[in-house]
Amino acid sequence: MSTSIAGAFTKNKSDELYTPKILVECLKPYFYGWLNRMCGKEVTIWCPFDTQESEFVHFFSDIGYKVIYSHIDNGQDFLGVKSDKPEECVAPYVPNEPYDIIISNPPFSRKLDVFKRCNELDKPWVMLSNIMCLNYMEIGNYFANNPVQLLIPDKRVSFDGNPSSFCSGYFCKDFLYKDLEFCHVANCNSGKDFIPSRMYK
Repeated sequence: MSTSIAGAFTKNKSDELYTPKILVECLKPYFYGWLNRMCGKEVTIWCPFDTQESEFVHFFSDIGYKVIYSHIDNGQDFLGVKSDKPEECVAPYVPNEPYDIIISNPPFSRKLDVFKRCNELDKPWVMLSNIMCLNYMEIGNYFANNPVQLLIPDKRVSFDGNPSSFCSGYFCKDFLYKDLEFCHVANCNSGKDFIPSRMYK
């Protein structure tokens, strides 16, 4: 059985929730804080679960930074494919160009695999996920040995216009000044305030 993200997409509709603009924009002050600690150097952001319509790609490009994006639909599998048959194995995708930080919204069903892969790449990273995943014992076990930072918005932001039943937040490595930060967002992105991600086009 395939363990690629492609399999997750076909089986888990929750993996197809694309990040709304309001959840990307709240990163701005923390991104600039990280840049200051990098001494303001030119940086390249890799968004590994994104197309050119991603709000992450739009946002970081609009504020003047180079963005590399990749997506499973283009054969760029962040996790690769493992199999008992060597001919079916696919190595995890990495860009040919150098990058300085990884920022995206990975498929929820593969969150632990994604966190592990991010740590293997040994770069700062920022991944959006449902905060409720902290209830999962395997997540807690992993973070006990691999410390993580958290950036948590003060509202349950909707991905589809309906009131959200869960809170999303950013799990980070070597990104925040403090290991736990709470940030303000203007609204829940639901009802009359709903603005869908351009990834839905």
